[in-house]
Amino acid sequence: LKFGGKPLFENLRMHIIEGDKICLVGKNGAGKTSLMRLINGELEQDAGTRFLLPGTTIGYLAQHVDFDANDNVHQFVMSGLAPEDRSESKHHLADKVIVPLDLDPEALMGTLSGGQLRRAALARALIIAPDILMLDEPTNHLDLAAIEWLEKYLNNYRGALVCVSHDRAFLAAISRKVFWIDKGMIKICPTGYKGCDDWAETIVEQEARELANMQKKLSAEVDW
Repeated sequence: LKFGGKPLFENLRMHIIEGDKICLVGKNGAGKTSLMRLINGELEQDAGTRFLLPGTTIGYLAQHVDFDANDNVHQFVMSGLAPEDRSESKHHLADKVIVPLDLDPEALMGTLSGGQLRRAALARALIIAPDILMLDEPTNHLDLAAIEWLEKYLNNYRGALVCVSHDRAFLAAISRKVFWIDKGMIKICPTGYKGCDDWAETIVEQEARELANMQKKLSAEVDW
């Protein structure tokens, strides 16, 4: 994927497997949101292949929220579902998700604050219950009780999860795998975010040794 002729990703290879609980990490500008948009099909890669198993559904909590100001919160949350999927059980689930996020189901979307809009968008993403759920900074504007509720919800979630967040404690609680975007490539930590720091330190040390060995080899060749 290139922006302005400059590669953001090259030769990047990754898989999302059923039941994965992935946190996506990397420096600011590394391409975390761009990768999520690629997975979601919003961006088209300049080369390579994006394969989605037929029938797989994707839900995405993006940074920007589009809404009809005249809808109430319950209607907005249900709008993420196809009309044929808006069963009585889904209406009940919507209310069960809306309440812990401290929202009024009857409040009009046009009257909500920015933080309330984000929480409504989170509720909509959750009740869709897609095969792959992608969340970009889901804990923004949540209090501690709501974050703890969300942690429990995601730990019981049966689908795959891909999450970007600056909340380190939250990532440690929900992840079982880390995708680290570094220099346009992905390195995978299989222990979840709890063990990520030690793992990353090992990777950095290994790369430093490989670089030193390469420089030593080049020096030897020059000396010869």
